[in-house]
Amino acid sequence: MKYEKIFITGSTGVVGRPLLKKLVKEGHKVHALTRSDNNDEYFEQLGVTPVRGDLFDDSLKDKLFNLNIDAIFHVAGVNKMCSKNPSNMFKANIDGTKSMLSLGNSLKIKKFVYTSSAVTLGEQHGTVGSETSEHRGRFLSKYEESKYLAEKEAFEFTKDYEFVSINPSSVQGPGRVSGTAKLLISTLNRNRPPLIKNNISIVDIDDCTKGHYLGLLNGKNNERYVLNSFYLQSHELVDILKSVTGWSGSPIYISKSLLKLIGPIGDLVKIASSTPPFICSESVRVLTNGHMYDGTKAKNELGFRYIKVEKFIEKTVNWLIDEGRISLEKI
Repeated sequence: MKYEKIFITGSTGVVGRPLLKKLVKEGHKVHALTRSDNNDEYFEQLGVTPVRGDLFDDSLKDKLFNLNIDAIFHVAGVNKMCSKNPSNMFKANIDGTKSMLSLGNSLKIKKFVYTSSAVTLGEQHGTVGSETSEHRGRFLSKYEESKYLAEKEAFEFTKDYEFVSINPSSVQGPGRVSGTAKLLISTLNRNRPPLIKNNISIVDIDDCTKGHYLGLLNGKNNERYVLNSFYLQSHELVDILKSVTGWSGSPIYISKSLLKLIGPIGDLVKIASSTPPFICSESVRVLTNGHMYDGTKAKNELGFRYIKVEKFIEKTVNWLIDEGRISLEKI
């Protein structure tokens, strides 16, 4: 096995948890970064070795030096919207990535797989984003800015190993109840759900896992790979939901202009409150912009097939029903 021993960060998050299981299933010896002992029992069940510390722990080199680590998956990151102080997110996403890249040099690894984000493409509104997109020159959110700068630092960093960037769109599916999943849950639990007409891009959680793993095996040095199972307009998604699930609701489509008027109110709440508001100008920009991403390069060069949108909806809705999140008949 070329990459027998692997070190992974962010292994208990939405992307990291299924990836961790995949690495174990494929026979790799995995060492997982963890800040506490809360997940030690889970790691033990999987046969994973926990490594206590964080992204900035200077002792990680000594803890891992004699283990002959072959590859690093750097999945850990922070995604916050409407934050009063995003400096911690910038530190984690940018400086944390540089710290792990430096660790890779110290450990003399063979390959580094970095979880970036499709938002770093910065495609012009209404265009399909891909690895060759020219950035629009402005950021929709502080998260987008932090990931863009982190990815830029990663490619420019002097590395003694192969480096691959994996850029997922919105990661959804069984195990996820935040982000776009919140919108799906809210929609299926109402007869007249509020929605906006927009473009939606989704990468299925299993496709995301496969894309990351195949990035290790087949990813080319200093290349990035956008992962996106499908994109469609919100009204198209509603039509498919109706045909697949039997849900018979009729959305109320909210004007984007109205949302843009509401955003500044959230900005005022952000200043006065210690917790982020539900909506602000930043989140409105993201919601009203929408995204369309092309994941063809990853499919062709890494070697896998994306799930069909109907199958994605079927398995996701059935999981949400099992979790008691929605009240529909199983498909």
